Amino acid sequence: MIELAGTYRLTNGWTMAIRAEWCDPTPGRPRSLDYALNLMDGKDRVLGFDNSHGFDGAAEGDPFDHEHRDGRVEQRVRYAFTTAEALIADFFARVEAACERRGIPFEFEEETDE
Repeated sequence: MIELAGTYRLTNGWTMAIRAEWCDPTPGRPRSLDYALNLMDGKDRVLGFDNSHGFDGAAEGDPFDHEHRDGRVEQRVRYAFTTAEALIADFFARVEAACERRGIPFEFEEETDE
């Protein structure tokens, strides 16, 4: 997942930002991974997954893994983290679904060497 860190532009102008880095393990980040995956429409978050803080209704000692769902980004909903691969797959599936709901193609801009 760390190797995927970066910003990716969709053809409609949205961006997918992936941040991932190793950290010391804590109760909030027991897997030693600090991450944030966000779909952005300009400066506004459309949806995202992160573990920067607890989710709404979290108990003391719960892992911080949560998502900000499309249409309800102000709410933090627990995300059941299993693997980095599953997190990436879930994120891409949510991005594709958000595009589909809006009639937007889920396509990335081609990279250039400029």
